[in-house]
Amino acid sequence: MYRKPMRTPTRKLRICVIGAGISAMTLAYKLYHEHNMIESGLAELCIYEAHESMGGTWLVNTYPGVACDVPAHIYAFPFEPNPDWSAFYATGDEILQYFKRTVAKYDLAKDVKCGHRVEGAAFDAERGKWDLRVGTKDGSIDDSCDILVSATGFLSKWRWPDITGLHDFKGHLCHSAVWDKAFDWTGKRIGVIGNGSSAIQIVPQVVERAAHLTNFIRRPTYITPGLGSAIIGGQTQYHYTDEERQRFKQDPAELKRYRKRIQAGSNKAFDMFVKHSRAQEAGRRQTAEMMKRALGGDEELARKLTPDYEVGCRRATPGPGYLESFTRDNVTLITDAIQQIESDGIRTKDGKLHDFDAIVCATGFDVSHRPPFPLTGRHGITLAEAWKDEPASYLSLAASGFPNLFFFSGPNAPVGHGSLMAGLGWSADWMCQWIRKMAEEDIKWVDPKSEVVDEFDAYADEIMQTLVWSGGCQSWYKGHRVDGKVTAVWAGSVVGYHEMIERIRPEDFDIAYRSKNRFRFMGNGRTKMEYDPKADLAFYLQK
Repeated sequence: MYRKPMRTPTRKLRICVIGAGISAMTLAYKLYHEHNMIESGLAELCIYEAHESMGGTWLVNTYPGVACDVPAHIYAFPFEPNPDWSAFYATGDEILQYFKRTVAKYDLAKDVKCGHRVEGAAFDAERGKWDLRVGTKDGSIDDSCDILVSATGFLSKWRWPDITGLHDFKGHLCHSAVWDKAFDWTGKRIGVIGNGSSAIQIVPQVVERAAHLTNFIRRPTYITPGLGSAIIGGQTQYHYTDEERQRFKQDPAELKRYRKRIQAGSNKAFDMFVKHSRAQEAGRRQTAEMMKRALGGDEELARKLTPDYEVGCRRATPGPGYLESFTRDNVTLITDAIQQIESDGIRTKDGKLHDFDAIVCATGFDVSHRPPFPLTGRHGITLAEAWKDEPASYLSLAASGFPNLFFFSGPNAPVGHGSLMAGLGWSADWMCQWIRKMAEEDIKWVDPKSEVVDEFDAYADEIMQTLVWSGGCQSWYKGHRVDGKVTAVWAGSVVGYHEMIERIRPEDFDIAYRSKNRFRFMGNGRTKMEYDPKADLAFYLQK
């Protein structure tokens, strides 16, 4: 018998988080401030950040023109609306500064250890703990925790393109995700490989000072109006006036109404992602017409740059100035396949060598969801092995065979439409429900059942066949494949995601307890309330 009031934890849960970006700070806020799990002694927190500074995506991505294509007022921590955004779409630097202010305001970094890279993790089912190996500049250290949270993000491992001779190039070679701020492209011949969101932002910034820019693309992509741009009359950008910003500061209710208007518009627009819907067909037609106008009516350019698949199959990307760049005399579009890269430039399959002073690889990220370090579950296999063919998660938040491991933006998360911020907050709340249950009921580990993951994966795939993400494009949503399974995006709307994870479903999990009797959490049969002299012990009498 446990001689304490009911639901009194028998130990403090140690939670370790990998990564100190927006996801981790969202969880930290929930644990410190909303759920009061740290101060109450229910849990302790440790956040490992590989970089020497915090900031996640907005720390490492510093290429020219880097910005968020989601309206700034809904790309904000739900607990910290920002009345002072300078523009409808914020630059990467402004987002980073907002992130740092918020972290400082709520003291969210007090348990962050920068310069600490997790290099290995293994689950001990007997102890119910994750054993970690963490690399620092002074060598490796060991740690262990009850719950491990992956908050590294889904676009954190950048990758070089698989092109023969890439590193034989003798000029300036860089990847968009590790931009050299000292690089001056003035008067230089620049080759840009790719036409994803990074390339689309980089090209308009470089063309003004470059002698010549050549963009190599394999397949066209839709350049769409920005998310929520109807709010600003369809403009590509809108800068808030001092008066507007002051009004948002002085009237939080007005700011909330404005933010809700943007978010509601985004959520109502989900029908565009349904195959053959009126919204999809209209969006496809209107986007093609808009692109042609931006290209000055050039039929040949429009043919090369306008896709023949569904709008939104690849991430819908606004690109102010990108299409217009191709109407300049110093910009060339190359759609021929690249054969190899040589010391002086890029040779295409037609045999022609294109000479360059610099090559920018805007070629994206490894989206396999396989961690770059060995992460070994309770059956002795690593997550990379378990997901060697396809990643398969439980509601994007957990993986079968890997107990007490939770993910932010894991496989099939709501990253395809709307703002991530709300989804991250809901994910953190879902994790907090499990943390409290595990602490109060003396649970050793929880592990989603394999048959549950299989059934969710199969049903979600059926839904996915009705949505444009399974359409005829090559996309990182499908692991950079044309016909592959959609592994990155949630099968449905972000509102549907909220409905699915609002409450935990313990019936979907194998649960192991620390004691022989799962009801030991009943303690001495009395509640904590009964020991509070000020408590209302007749709370259940309503009338």
